[in-house]
Amino acid sequence: MEIVRREQDSFLEVIFEGRLDGYWAEHLATSVGEAMHEGRHAVRVNLAKASYISSAGIGVLVKLYQQFAAVNGSFGVLDPSAAVKKVLDLVGVAGILTGSGMAKATAAAAPAAEPAIERREIAGAAFEIHRLRDNAELICRVAGDPSALTRAAFTAEQCRAVQVTENRIAIGLGAFGDDFEQGRDRFGEFLAVAGAAACQPTDGTNVPDYMTSSGSFVPKVATLYGVYCDGAYSKLVRFESAAGAPVAFSTVIDACLETAGTRTAGFVMVAESAGLMGATLKRPPVSGGGLFQFPEIRKWLNFSPERCHTRALVVIVGVASASAPAALEPVVRSLAKRTKTAGHFHAAAFGYRPLQKGKLDMRNTVRAVFEAGGLQGVLHLLADDREIAGGGESELLRGACWVGPIRGAEKE
Repeated sequence: MEIVRREQDSFLEVIFEGRLDGYWAEHLATSVGEAMHEGRHAVRVNLAKASYISSAGIGVLVKLYQQFAAVNGSFGVLDPSAAVKKVLDLVGVAGILTGSGMAKATAAAAPAAEPAIERREIAGAAFEIHRLRDNAELICRVAGDPSALTRAAFTAEQCRAVQVTENRIAIGLGAFGDDFEQGRDRFGEFLAVAGAAACQPTDGTNVPDYMTSSGSFVPKVATLYGVYCDGAYSKLVRFESAAGAPVAFSTVIDACLETAGTRTAGFVMVAESAGLMGATLKRPPVSGGGLFQFPEIRKWLNFSPERCHTRALVVIVGVASASAPAALEPVVRSLAKRTKTAGHFHAAAFGYRPLQKGKLDMRNTVRAVFEAGGLQGVLHLLADDREIAGGGESELLRGACWVGPIRGAEKE
């Protein structure tokens, strides 16, 4: 049995030799899945030397076809041996996998020409900029007192309910519920976007939770402090690392600010992670104490000793500025040593699934990620820039980033 990959002009050819039974079908699925994770959106499996195919093998081929179609890619079978073609014909999938179905998928994978697309190469990564709405902007508000975190001394008077509406992004410390008492034992990092929210509770379970709006139901997050923005986005920036080398998170943010022509912006990002760096609370910050003092900090915070959530699909929400307005200054920090940009970002990590190519709708893309489930965790992104032991900053392979200029920020 043998599986060999060969580059062709417009697709990746995967040559399979042997019996495509239940055992080897899983190996084939793994090989093709890795190609998809690398960003390949056109794959053909050559079965000229396949001596046998079982129902399990057919099932894997059909599933791969569906997965590629779901991301506007294309998948098919080349040169099936006589034994394999006979079975594919009898089952009724030959037309889909080898003929007209494959041709239609290939045609569908080719995006319509969009003259508004701008392409750049920045720091070795490829960026594709789509214009969404001229003069679009976000109205940004800062709620609560972030300095209370240093004392772990938030009170009921500082808590407010933030609605997770479809046109709002929000990050901060909170818990699902209407008030302080409902969240008292669970306050942790949260993010909200497109009518969906994810929270990392601090009740000892370490199991993240999420809620999505539906019909007249709008989730609420009892918020100790946070940043939330309402409005629209001016640019969609697609990015992809070069030759598989990850791109630094701060590089993506700087590039997005530049291409959007703004110094301060709100961000929604859906991306394939090469590893996140960050921190999460262990305990709700309501009982008092020196949260950032040593050695007590070990009781309060979990830091990523190395990059986590690799090979995950992540939803990242936050704000960044090259010159922060006064209201934002207390809640933003330098993203990394390599940049002067300051920001505040939270990330929700989900199980891996490929992103569609081209221009994407933010709401539909984000909601599809949440509705697929598999939430692994929520964390506050931080760079570890220590000279020797530092783990660096979060890194990404490819993704989509919606950018909304912020013309000013207000303290609520």
